[in-house]
Amino acid sequence: MKKMGIWAIAMLPMAVVAGNPEDMKTLKNTQVCENCDFAGSDLRWANVYAAELGGAPNLVGAVMNGSNFVGANFYGANLEAAQFVGADLTDADLRWTSLLGANFTGANMTGAKLDGAIFCQTGMPDGSVNDANCQ
Repeated sequence: MKKMGIWAIAMLPMAVVAGNPEDMKTLKNTQVCENCDFAGSDLRWANVYAAELGGAPNLVGAVMNGSNFVGANFYGANLEAAQFVGADLTDADLRWTSLLGANFTGANMTGAKLDGAIFCQTGMPDGSVNDANCQ
């Protein structure tokens, strides 16, 4: 398993996260959490909170392959270069997220909300690359 230059996943506030608390500890302590359960997690505006509150999540480059994010809320989060290979993102809210270089190969994104998401060099579930917003 290869870690992708994760530089800023800091303490994720437990109050905004559902799923398995042990998985959250793993993500906080190692910046990698494969096959984790974050179902129902609320991670909206992750990057903004990191700047304003100094301790909320920044998921740039996070490796969360095979994890469960069913119904998770990533609204406005910065997910650049994040790895969601084989993850379950059914009904996840990915509106207004930055997905530059993110990898969703093999992920289940059925019902995921993607309005306003920024795609550039984004690996899609079917293995294609979405460059819709590259400049």
